[in-house]
Amino acid sequence: MAILLACGAAFAENIDPANDGSKYAWAENLGWINLRPQGAGGPGVQVSDSGLTGWAWSENAGWISLSCQNTSSCGTNAYGVTNNGSGTLGGYAWSENKGWINFAPTGAGVVINGCTGVFSGRAWSENAGWITFSSTGPNPYQVATSWRRTCNDNNACTTDTCNAATGCVYTAITAPPETQGVAVAADKTNFSWAAATFATQYDAVRGSLGAFPVGPGGGDETCFDNLPGPSLSDATVPRAGSGFWYLSRGENACGNGSFGAQGNHGTPGAPRNTTTCP
Repeated sequence: MAILLACGAAFAENIDPANDGSKYAWAENLGWINLRPQGAGGPGVQVSDSGLTGWAWSENAGWISLSCQNTSSCGTNAYGVTNNGSGTLGGYAWSENKGWINFAPTGAGVVINGCTGVFSGRAWSENAGWITFSSTGPNPYQVATSWRRTCNDNNACTTDTCNAATGCVYTAITAPPETQGVAVAADKTNFSWAAATFATQYDAVRGSLGAFPVGPGGGDETCFDNLPGPSLSDATVPRAGSGFWYLSRGENACGNGSFGAQGNHGTPGAPRNTTTCP
């Protein structure tokens, strides 16, 4: 399939934000591929939540287009490199001299770390071989972008606590758990609490009253992991003269919520932590 490339269209680029040379991938049969070939504001690669646009340059392959949007050809030749919103790339780029470049080949693929913006992994070209986006070998190199993962979860996910695997984690449930109402069934083994708007599942931790608040784990606490809803069934009977406390938190694909903060009835202190439900 012949595709006419013209680099007259102006596109933004967000590669190599630190200006430290983090813009090169390496093709085993082509050499260096520059994803920011003409510096800031040039026709380089732009990463967004949905995909990549713009151009890369190889001395041995010429211009490489990351999207049909570059030439307004999507109506007749639809192609492009996609982003699933979390940094996992897919789809195809097009090289005028080397053909298609697959960003999600079997057994490999290219991923952008949602926390650091650094590319990793490999793409595949039938005519150029493997294209590697980062290496820590004797001649280290990498591609980096200023793009960061965002989460579509009613703004419950923030990036002030950054996780290298997921890009962002939950920082708190809006109120300490002791201020949230709990409905206890007559059998005293089933109870439920208010649902969190962002949560797709829940964790709960149980401990003996004499060890409250949350301790370091190590036998006194029990974790109920990945509960499908804001409810728990626990038929365990506490020892005579004692009782159990329970705390809950919501979670979804972005990470875990919080078991709240130390303090009484809405007066928060330090966050509660437990190794039983890390």
